[in-house]
Amino acid sequence: MTSESLDLDVIRERLNSGGRAFWRSLEELAQTPRFQELLDREFPRGASEWRDPVTRRTFLKLMGASLALGGLTACQFDLRQPQEKIVPYVKQPEQVIPGRALYFATAITHRGYGTGLLVESHEGRPTKIEGNPDHPASLGATDVLTQASILTMYDPDRSQQVLNAGQESDWNAFLNAIRPAFEQQRAAQGAGLRFLTGPVTSPTFVAQMNDLLAQLPQARWYQYSPTGGDNSRAGLRQAFGENVEVIYRLDQANVIVALDSDFMMDPATGTRYQRDWAQRRRVRRGQTQMNRLYAVEPTLTNTGNMADHRLRARAGQIEQIARALATAVGVAGAAPTAQLTEEQQRWVDAAAADLRAAGGACVVIPGEYQPPVVHAIAHAINTTLGAAGRTVVYT
Repeated sequence: MTSESLDLDVIRERLNSGGRAFWRSLEELAQTPRFQELLDREFPRGASEWRDPVTRRTFLKLMGASLALGGLTACQFDLRQPQEKIVPYVKQPEQVIPGRALYFATAITHRGYGTGLLVESHEGRPTKIEGNPDHPASLGATDVLTQASILTMYDPDRSQQVLNAGQESDWNAFLNAIRPAFEQQRAAQGAGLRFLTGPVTSPTFVAQMNDLLAQLPQARWYQYSPTGGDNSRAGLRQAFGENVEVIYRLDQANVIVALDSDFMMDPATGTRYQRDWAQRRRVRRGQTQMNRLYAVEPTLTNTGNMADHRLRARAGQIEQIARALATAVGVAGAAPTAQLTEEQQRWVDAAAADLRAAGGACVVIPGEYQPPVVHAIAHAINTTLGAAGRTVVYT
């Protein structure tokens, strides 16, 4: 309510005199002097304006003039595009009809995980990327990174030639140079030989590397990803004593708890997780129960924005919250070492009650930026609640 009194008679008269009208406030409808003053001011009262000789209007004028001049320099003086010849096919490719799209099945990898795609192409050039509906990692959906990969699929400037010390070469020269070096390594059983790759989940590639390492037992194979994954792998080793991979089946989960985890935007699995989560939010065709999402995180993420119960906490506090949650659901030896706030304790109590009531149809997902101990606690919670093998698959 404003300090300025509104004339209700004027408001009624305006409502009754005209047809359908749209207004955002009673002040706008009554056309009060305060509303007129607000329209005349570029900035609301109390807002600080930029104290600089170059005002915002001046900056916009200069930018507009610069863009206009830049556009003129790009134009030819005769205002005509250069002439180009349209040459027909000498040998028409099979199944290529101008104006009709062709679709090719392919895949893209993120952190070693493959996502099936369908690429739409016109006259040999890819024009659109969508998910492959027959691939379990996408089911026809894509994310922003996959959509943007269209810019790298058809790149005339990409490297198409084998180079050796900056000079053009070919594959035969490469093989002739590598064979003697490989024979030397075979004689030394691979001592001093190291292989560096990105994360690999392909069983075919793993089998090939294992065969190679069997011939070179002194060689070593290292996998590295600049985008992370170390905390997750270390947490899994701490929880199970060996290297395993984890897959979450959110389509089977009634309760989901995210511990500083933006799983919906994960480059490798986020597309499938988004679809599975959204599928359980639809109440139709006999499905009367929606899933419930709890999220605790230091900054707002897409996953936290979708949460039914979101708790804001510092990244360093997530471990204590995870320990309190584990203790509440019956995990032994995970008691917190610091006192939680009243708000944090209420969130933990509510999440623990829903996790216990879910009867195994639940999952706790740790975030990649959390230390390995948080990952180990999350997997202990999943195992204690009976989620392993149901909503959480370890391979």
